[in-house]
Amino acid sequence: MTATGSFGAFGTTAVLVVTDEAALDQARAIADTELAAIDLACSRFRQDSELSMANRTRGVLTPVSELFAALVAEALRAAELTGGDVDPTCGRALAAAGYDRDFRELSDGAAAPARSAGPVPGWRNVFLDPATPAIRLEGGAELDLGATAKAWAADHVAAQIAVLAGCGALVSLGGDVAVAGRPPGDGWRVRVT
Repeated sequence: MTATGSFGAFGTTAVLVVTDEAALDQARAIADTELAAIDLACSRFRQDSELSMANRTRGVLTPVSELFAALVAEALRAAELTGGDVDPTCGRALAAAGYDRDFRELSDGAAAPARSAGPVPGWRNVFLDPATPAIRLEGGAELDLGATAKAWAADHVAAQIAVLAGCGALVSLGGDVAVAGRPPGDGWRVRVT
């Protein structure tokens, strides 16, 4: 029998479904731990995140965690696969367009009017050395991993739950859905609206 829980994460609603009702609390603890680490690695709205620190380095090769390197590698993979249509160097442009704080910090009518964002430096201005791991941002690049980080996080959290809690898991982070482990007997049911 499946069990479901929902909670806030990354400024959106997270939904967790497991195939073993007894594993729900453990699965939620795993999700909380992993999502907190991912938020600390790549939130554009936290001054203490690795992403914010990397954005302040201005061309200096900077050591980063394996987690942050994996998140950046996934963003660069998406950029390459889309011919640059999904570009993680849009951080400065998003802030210039008015998306400069988390949605939770906005109150009714508090949003600044949108401004022209201008061009982005381009994903080829990101040098990632996965062996060290270290990163260098060139050409004025500032990262925003919002286009890929939630999907990567959903995949990662579902896989961790399947391994550590020993059950099937479905994780949805604001609509980025991932499954891992053995599915329920009638399969995963995902409502699309």
